[in-house]
Amino acid sequence: MGNNSEQSGFAGTRLATPPGGILGKLLAIAAGAVLVVVAFMFSLLALTVVVIGGLLVFAYLKWKTRHLRRHLNEQMQQQASRQEQQPGGLIIEGEVIGDAEYDAKPRTAASAQPANDLPARPPEAPGKSADA
Repeated sequence: MGNNSEQSGFAGTRLATPPGGILGKLLAIAAGAVLVVVAFMFSLLALTVVVIGGLLVFAYLKWKTRHLRRHLNEQMQQQASRQEQQPGGLIIEGEVIGDAEYDAKPRTAASAQPANDLPARPPEAPGKSADA
């Protein structure tokens, strides 16, 4: 049995090593720069194809659903006109503010009467009257 290099048929071939001089290094740098530019151009081309394909799919879906969108808009307009005709159909969204008197007077569970555990009003200063 021989070694692996004899069996593979590539016994006499060696990988080419770049020349060690300055010219060889400059050629290697130039070849690398060319490869980077070609890769960048290919990526831009691929991105362009993907964007154009996406726009075509979007336009196709908009075109195919135009009747459905028109029908839904008509239904929404009819529903809005019905709500305007009905009395009390106006809905104002907002925050509910509780009754301050109800919140200030907690009720006991047994009697459902206001509890007297709230502090009393401070007495008015002498000389001041509510009628003045």
